[in-house]
Amino acid sequence: MQSELLVFKGRLHPLTLLFGIMKGLRGAIPLIPLFFFGGKWTYVLPILFMFTVVSILSAFVRYFSFSYHIQGNELITQQGIIERKQRSIPLERVQEISIEQSMFQRLFDVVEAKIETGGGQGAEATLSVLSRSEADRLRRAVFDRVEAIKARGVDPELVQPPIPRERMVIHRLGINDLVIAGLTTNHLVSAMVLAGALWNFADDILPDTIYQRAADLIYSLTRQLAAQGAMQAIIIAIVGMLSILVIGLLFSILGSILLFYGFTFSRRGEDLHRAYGLFTQRASSLPRHRIQVLKIEEKVMRRLFGLATLRADTSGRTRENEDDNEGRDVLIPIVKRAAIDQLLPVIFPDFISDRAEWKRVSKLAIRRGMIKGGILCLLIASALFTYQREFIALWPLLFLPLIYFVNLIRYRNLGYAMGGLYFRTRHGWLGRSTQIVPINKIQAVEVSQTPFDRRLGLATMSVDTAGQAFTGGGPHVTNLPIAEAQTIAATLAHKAGTTNYKW
Repeated sequence: MQSELLVFKGRLHPLTLLFGIMKGLRGAIPLIPLFFFGGKWTYVLPILFMFTVVSILSAFVRYFSFSYHIQGNELITQQGIIERKQRSIPLERVQEISIEQSMFQRLFDVVEAKIETGGGQGAEATLSVLSRSEADRLRRAVFDRVEAIKARGVDPELVQPPIPRERMVIHRLGINDLVIAGLTTNHLVSAMVLAGALWNFADDILPDTIYQRAADLIYSLTRQLAAQGAMQAIIIAIVGMLSILVIGLLFSILGSILLFYGFTFSRRGEDLHRAYGLFTQRASSLPRHRIQVLKIEEKVMRRLFGLATLRADTSGRTRENEDDNEGRDVLIPIVKRAAIDQLLPVIFPDFISDRAEWKRVSKLAIRRGMIKGGILCLLIASALFTYQREFIALWPLLFLPLIYFVNLIRYRNLGYAMGGLYFRTRHGWLGRSTQIVPINKIQAVEVSQTPFDRRLGLATMSVDTAGQAFTGGGPHVTNLPIAEAQTIAATLAHKAGTTNYKW
């Protein structure tokens, strides 16, 4: 390794000391209320002192022992004094170098850089704290070195000229867009969880007398509500539910603005760049050729207004929870459906020349849905008739025309399109999802049949790629005639096998 060329070398910013101490001291914040309400100074002061000393020592150790450099084809980080640790990251495996900047970091123009690879376990290395110029210099050094590695051994006449680095803005989101994004996203559950967390926090820091008074007040209001009669109670309950709904919408709008304020989607060379955030500003880049799956997601509320969300996956990416609290789970959080046709060539440069007609699945999908819905309605009607012994109890059968209509709409939105370079799938009736897969990113193709499928001669064809964390699993098409499903699978497997897979 020592004989390899040292391309880049760097250290953390001196403010790492300050931010490290502050981060450690934040762990002592829950102890502060004990000063005012607990009266246990003799116990609290030693604990606070211990937190302070440990935080200072940890910050000094990290700053003076941590270093990073690019040597040969690897990004190497080293840290530790007593126990030295060295981590080597192959440059060609680096998927993304994302930049985060909290509101406090913005005062000093420093950032946190996260190195992500296709390993699927989050950041391989976190460099905190760097100056913004140093983070940009590191990113350029990594990806310039990757391009140099790829060009090694290639005929100079075949090497493409350098890609211009000017950034071209593709899409911006204003406050109005973010308000609409919040209104069309269901965060009612998040609001209720936040309210519960605030209540528990208040329970921990407030005196028992205040907590008991609040509980007594709620109990008294509940008794008064019960004494006012059924109609008043119903009215108040409805008002309460509407209030909760409004609070949920307000939380959703506020969260959308805080997370995606100033959202800018741009392209520089072969990289797609996103920057957003009000208090904590985040920036990340995604090489276009590494996209495994692109998903156009039209949930119910957004589809009513002609809106959609774009999600993209690269190999090995993982998500920590269903609602990603850093915005990493979306490529563009909200966009007009009519504008997506202009965005697709930006994401996939050769998509325009690869358009293919949509093909529908077997019409047996309607019959299959009718059978399932009809059996359910019949069971419910039979149970009601057995209990009431009146023909009015057969009212669930009135839903049969509606079931047919729903399955007809679902059938019209279920299909696939196969071009020379891309494979697309589509499904959904209230909400709709469209997935686009570069054929050279396909890892495996599977054809499966349930017992009910075999009876109708149908099958499900699924496509697996190296990245499916944010797009809801691999694309699949249901209700295909078995012969057609096998033909599609064989064609995709052949095309994927004759193209070169690229990370």
